[in-house]
Amino acid sequence: MKKLYIFALMMAFLFSSVVADEEDPPPRGKAATINIVTEPPNSDVFLGGEQLGKSPIKDMQVKSGRQTLVVIDQGFELVNKRVNIWPGNDSRNNFDFSTKIPKGHIKVTTNPTRCLIFVDGEQSDKTDGAELVIHNLDAGDHVVRAQCNNRRSAEALVKVKGEETVDVFLDASTGSKKKKR
Repeated sequence: MKKLYIFALMMAFLFSSVVADEEDPPPRGKAATINIVTEPPNSDVFLGGEQLGKSPIKDMQVKSGRQTLVVIDQGFELVNKRVNIWPGNDSRNNFDFSTKIPKGHIKVTTNPTRCLIFVDGEQSDKTDGAELVIHNLDAGDHVVRAQCNNRRSAEALVKVKGEETVDVFLDASTGSKKKKR
């Protein structure tokens, strides 16, 4: 019984020290200065539902408290998070976000050089003797297929990353596939 009592006291002590170490939220409604930098710049910045303008935001006066910070670029919500805004010119009010638009591109080269190109089962375009760049695809995996005049096809699974172009070579002369990067 004594061991159980000591264990309970230790748990109570540990719990109280963990709770005491948590940072209290900032006071609400006091004057605060914030700085918000995004990469790329020129993103729309909102704090607490109010538009602050285009990034970078330098030495802007706002109200302190816990608020939602949203960064939108080219119609994409790149940041949406709760932040603490501290009164005065506190260094914790400096926010720096490196963001990426969640769209990428695929550059397709084929053999033979004239093929219909399908992305995820839908016809995208054709290679008329030159490489083809398919723009603004969602980041993630896509199946790219070339259906060529020789009645052969080739396909590859391509991983698209935000703001990057992935090179793909589809060889429908033998039915094999290669991915360059």
